[in-house]
Parts: sequence; structure tokens; C-alpha cells
Amino acid sequence: MEDRQGGAAAGGALAEEVAGWVGARIDAAHANPATGLVALAVYAGARRVLGAGIGPRVAGVGVLPRLPRLRAAAAHPLVAAMRAHLVGRRVLAIEVRSDGLAVVAGDLPRDEGEDEGEIGETSAAEAGKGRAVEGEGGAPAQAERAPAGQGRAAAARLELAPGRRGEARLLDGAGNLIVRWPPQGGAPPAEVVYAADPLAAGAALVEASDDAAAGQEKAALARAVKARRAALERRAEAVRGDLGRLGSVARLQKTGQLLLAQGARVPRGAAKALLDDWETGGKLEVALDPARPAKAQAETFFAKARRYQRGEAVMRARLAETERALQAIAALEADVAAAAPRPEALEPLAKRAISLGVARAALADLAAPGEPGPARTQGPRAGREAPRRPFHVYRSASGAAILVGRGAEDNDALTTKHARPHDLWLHAKGVVGAHVVVPLPKGASCPADVLVDAATLAAHFSDARGDVVCEVSYVQRRYVRKPRGAAPGAVTFEREKVIAVRIEGDRLARLLATKEEG
Repeated sequence: MEDRQGGAAAGGALAEEVAGWVGARIDAAHANPATGLVALAVYAGARRVLGAGIGPRVAGVGVLPRLPRLRAAAAHPLVAAMRAHLVGRRVLAIEVRSDGLAVVAGDLPRDEGEDEGEIGETSAAEAGKGRAVEGEGGAPAQAERAPAGQGRAAAARLELAPGRRGEARLLDGAGNLIVRWPPQGGAPPAEVVYAADPLAAGAALVEASDDAAAGQEKAALARAVKARRAALERRAEAVRGDLGRLGSVARLQKTGQLLLAQGARVPRGAAKALLDDWETGGKLEVALDPARPAKAQAETFFAKARRYQRGEAVMRARLAETERALQAIAALEADVAAAAPRPEALEPLAKRAISLGVARAALADLAAPGEPGPARTQGPRAGREAPRRPFHVYRSASGAAILVGRGAEDNDALTTKHARPHDLWLHAKGVVGAHVVVPLPKGASCPADVLVDAATLAAHFSDARGDVVCEVSYVQRRYVRKPRGAAPGAVTFEREKVIAVRIEGDRLARLLATKEEG
């Protein structure tokens, strides 16, 4: 009985603390689903913040000294619903019950209210004589207005059940559920133990939430930086492989010369040919395209040799740039490991990570004070990695996104599932290559500089890589079709336009440096 009376007294202390908030306008609503802290800010002479921890990381109720530094973005379902139904309205009542809190919000009639911008400046007595009430038999303590406001209709009601497995429920004025968080609900309601000092409890609650969230954000940042380092290592290895193929230039040139001299003897439709190697006295087997005469295919080998030779300077520059980026990302990785799990320590590291090519999506959990980003949600998909994208994202000089397919099947997915009908679609003309998409607003045309950047990437990620000039086809995505039964990556299109793009080393290096891993 004494414990129950103590809890009731503590609940009464909270009710007394928030009694003066009745009639104040709700200024802000925030949540951190990763920790479970939900916060409502009102203006009642000064900014006041009511906080409740509904788990999994923090639990309890109190008056917060400030808003949490790490919190979800406006797009989060709970935050979006609270902002739509609570923010901008007045507090009609705050119920402090044995099983949790309830905040009732609505609009004040004009004949009852003070000036819209001034109600928060009034005292508790002037704003409707807010008071703490305790019902008989352990009924909830409630902050409410005097009977003069009984005619007001509630617009929304936020119910908070604190606890490690608590929940938040937002209902409309008729009692219909708008949103519940977590979506699967919490544990059965339990009696809430209120702290005797709601201000001290609130300070501990917000600090615990920020500390727990920052630890998660540090782990997320470390994973993102590690993934970027792995991607750079793969890129460096690929470029070294391209450079290694420069040794095949002499063989390609010799094969072309032998086809010119002996191609007339090869039967039409042959898929391979055995040519006399004059240098070694042996035979040289060459794979051919059965649809073309063997002698006519000599130029294919000469062209490939020329591409390798012309691309050497670009490849060496890209390798040097990648190795510099690897050094920078390794230093960042060490700094992240040594950083304290505090928002002020992680924010500059996150900015460095983005400048080094870490995808912004991988850092979506990192929110700056006053610039909330989406916190990781809890639920059936919590802890799972984001699905692999079938494309990499590059950025033009203006910051416009350019999507490049990662492979044949990925090209199909990019074109048929991700690109919208009004987006611009590009492909190197007449050769095998990646599908490239420039996302555009409806009715917008592609800026000339973005078109050249996209065409440069389409040429680079094709068999025309290394050519000085490459023709690139481009059409709206709506005119691209995937024939039934066609090979992966194979499409048809109509209303084709063609741009002849000259490959500029500086432009290509700039584009490749903006790569965001899928």
C-alpha cells in the first residue's frame, strides 16, 4: 500500500508540474524509435518538453531539459502522425494515469482563446486555471482546464505507455486509431512507477536516449566506412586488372594482322579459326563471330588494342586517385574507432565520410542536432541490411543523380523496375554496355551538362571504353521495351536520339570519384 501511495504521490508531482501547460500550443513532436523516447514540446511561458520512454532502450517519464539530439525524421510514421494531428494545436488535458500518460489536443474557440501568438505567455491561472487532480481510489492524476472549456472537442489523443516494451498510440477525436508504435504493439499495460522528481527523471531520460542512440550511430558509421573501404579496394583491383590487360595489346594486334592475311581461307559462318603463327611456327586459335566474315573482324582486334592503349592514362589516373581515397578512408576508419559515441563527435566524421563517397543512405541514421535524420526503426525488418540496389549512383557537377546498371540482369531491373517513364535512358550505341538512367521530374528536359556526363558514363561502362569519341543513344524510358525471352540486358527502343560524346579525362575522373555504392 505504501509503494502504491508513493507512486501516486510521484504521479501527482508530474501532474502538478504539467498542470500549467494546459492551453499551451504544441510546438514540436519528436521520437527516436531506436531508443523509444517520445517527446512533445509546448510553449507555456517558456519551452517545456514532456518525454516518455517506451522502449526498447529507455523507459520512464519526465520533463526533459531539451529535445533529444538524435531523433527520427519527419517521414517516420509516428512523427509524421504526431506533427499532423498534434503540432500547432492546444493542450486540452494531460492525464497522468497509473498505466501511462495521455495528452489531449484540440483547437480553442475564438471566444475562449487568447491571441494566437500570446496564449503561451499567460500564467497557469490565466490560461484556464490548470490544476492537478487526483481521483478517488487511485484514479489518475490529471492536468485539466477549468469547466469553462468543457465544450471543446478533442482533435487527437496521444497515449503513452512507458516501459521497456511500451507503446505509443495516437487516436483521433472519435477514438479511432491513427498510428501505433511499435506497429505490433507493446506488452500488456503495467503500473507505471513515476519518479518523485520529474525534472531529474527527464534529464536522465534524454541523456540515456542520446547515449544509446549515439552508440548505434557509431556502429552504423563504422559499417558504412568499412563498406566504402571494401568498395575502393575492389575498384583498385579492377583497375589493376585493366592495366594488366595492356600486355595483351601486342597479341590483339598480331591477331588482327593474321586475320587480314589469312581470313579469306576461313569458311563463312565459322565460330573459330586456326591461324598460322608466323612468329612461333605454331597455330593460333581465334574466336570469331559466325555472322561476319573472318577477314572483316580484323578491325575488331585492332580497335580493342587501340582502346587499351588510349585508356592507359585514364586507368593510371583512376588507380592513383583510388589509392589516395583508400588512404583517406583508412584514416577515417581509425578516427571512427577512436571516437566517443556522442553526437558532437560523430557528426563531423559523418560529413567526412560523405565527402569520401560513403552513400548518404548508409548514413541515414546519423542526425545532427536540430537537423533530425531517420532513426533506425524497430520491427520485423530491424537489423537487416538494406537490399542490394541493381545500380550505382554517380553525380553530375550540378549534383544530379546518374544511375548506372551493375550488370546484365541489373540493367533489366534498373530499366524496368526503377526507372520511371519520364526518366532519360542512355546506352552506348551499337556495343555491349550498361544501361544508364537520369531521373527527371515530369515534364522536365535533361540539362545539357548532365546529358554529357551521363553519356560519358554510358561510354565508359561499355565495350567502347577507351575510344576518344563514342556515340550514345538516348530516349525517354517510356520508349524502351524488354522483348519476351530476350537475353539479360537486351532491350529495344524507338524515337532514338544520338549524342557523339568526346571522352574527357578530367570529366570522367570527376564522375567516377562521385560513385555511391549500391
